[in-house]
Amino acid sequence: MRRNLIGVVDKIRPLTTFPDMLIRFSLVIGEETVNCICGDRNIGNSLLFLEDGKTEVALYGQYNNRKQLVVKKLIIRNPTEFERVYAMRC
Repeated sequence: MRRNLIGVVDKIRPLTTFPDMLIRFSLVIGEETVNCICGDRNIGNSLLFLEDGKTEVALYGQYNNRKQLVVKKLIIRNPTEFERVYAMRC
């Protein structure tokens, strides 16, 4: 099942960085929290520049058997100047 979710990123943690990048984070949508994981290096680099609990993003992906959203696309909503220069350039 594929879903398009909009919320605030929180608890961004790199699990592995070499040879393959794997980033884990939470997406807070109102009272609900969705656990997400990302294996794409470009999306992972963008996520590492974002500030916990402040940046609103739109995610597209599908759930794995652990009920984590595997992120395929990421769009930063209302980016700050810092995010435009560093996070959106990745």
